[in-house]
Amino acid sequence: MRSLANALEKIQTIAGAIAISIFLITVIIQIAARFLKVPVMWAQDVSVYSFIWAVFLGAAIAVNGHQHFAFDSLRDHLKGRWKTAHGILIVVLMLIFTIAMSKYGIDVTKRFWNYQWVNIPSFKMGYVWIALPITGITMTFYLITHLFESIYSLIKGGEVS
Repeated sequence: MRSLANALEKIQTIAGAIAISIFLITVIIQIAARFLKVPVMWAQDVSVYSFIWAVFLGAAIAVNGHQHFAFDSLRDHLKGRWKTAHGILIVVLMLIFTIAMSKYGIDVTKRFWNYQWVNIPSFKMGYVWIALPITGITMTFYLITHLFESIYSLIKGGEVS
């Protein structure tokens, strides 16, 4: 599972880098267009929606790297099995959120799939909204991987960092 999680993270990192690059390029185009007083209406939609994708992909990557929500002040005082048990509790709490995020993300994506972008009517909003269930599903997968690793470590008497 760990190798699959790492491969998925690499794909998300590349996609996130592409999304943030598109964001930066379109912002530069917007700045230049305003300076030259040439309207470029599509750049606003593209920049906002590519930024949304970059943020959601980055959030999933953060979950895989254990750079997410945690009670650091408590965790820093725990040792051994207690630290691992605390990690399991955090993962379970996050799983509740990511499963709901996945389920409702799918519902929202279905509902708004055929809505159109404001400045590019031929593009569908579904391509923006689908970032939500994709992120939720990959976060859930990463968290399940962490959960198995933590439970295995707890059984072995070790500690998961």
